[in-house]
Amino acid sequence: MFRNSNILVPTDFSTYANYALKYAIAMAKQFGATLHYAHVLDRSALAGVRGNEMWLAESESHALIDSMREHATSRMAHLTQIADDEGVKSETHVVLGNPTEEILRLAEQTDSTLIVMATHGRSGVEHLVFGSVAEKVVRQSAVPVLSVKHPEREFVKEYDLSLEIKRVLFPTDFSPFSDKALPFAKSFAKEFDATLIIFHATEVPIVLPEVVPDSAVLLGPQLEDESRQLVQKMCDSISDVKVEGEVRVGTAFREIASYAEKTGVDLIVVPTHGRSGLSHVLFGSVAEKVVRVARCPVLTIRPEYGGEV
Repeated sequence: MFRNSNILVPTDFSTYANYALKYAIAMAKQFGATLHYAHVLDRSALAGVRGNEMWLAESESHALIDSMREHATSRMAHLTQIADDEGVKSETHVVLGNPTEEILRLAEQTDSTLIVMATHGRSGVEHLVFGSVAEKVVRQSAVPVLSVKHPEREFVKEYDLSLEIKRVLFPTDFSPFSDKALPFAKSFAKEFDATLIIFHATEVPIVLPEVVPDSAVLLGPQLEDESRQLVQKMCDSISDVKVEGEVRVGTAFREIASYAEKTGVDLIVVPTHGRSGLSHVLFGSVAEKVVRVARCPVLTIRPEYGGEV
């Protein structure tokens, strides 16, 4: 899927974006892909710039945009040189518009099969300010998105920017939806001779003992036991890669992130619904929360994309 393809790399030239850059280069080297660096001049942010407490005149606004475009182009030339030094082909794109919309448009325009981008992983007000673009891209992208943040567990070797992936975690809810993304996780494990961990977090619903006392006692263990059977069945069906199974009880995104950190997972491959509105609230939030809190890179995949790496 990624081999001899195009990889889109959005950047704002920040430390966070530069950290994600090495992942993009390493992926391009591994799969013989071409990098497409993208920088978006945020039209809405520029519209709010004031000079001496007055809105900028149209001519001043154009001059500012031209100056920022020139600066971005200069920074892009440096990134191109870094790619050249690693033997990776690259192209640059400096555009004006809404960051999320332009990133998604460029992914389609360049026929990219992967987006590699930084996420700050903040919470509260800072998360709303800095983290929204990455999360919107994760939610809406038709192609897989590799989200990385600093600091985190790395799977890129510093001395030669090669990939070293030993443990790949695949969270599942046993639905046909998530099953469609499993081939992608298996393919990644096979590519790097890594161990694939089939993971399920059992979220036990709250049952009031005074209403149904038997259910309050038995529901949790019963669900956990059923989950273990289903995970084992999935593991038994996989024969071409090393595979392990794990079941935890608790909130899904927290258990996924905790297990990944404690057991040295290098990469989490998680399906995302890509829905919005109420459907997003009900079904799509786990993947985005994992992206936000996990201490290792996360590859989110729309199952309809499917396939192998």
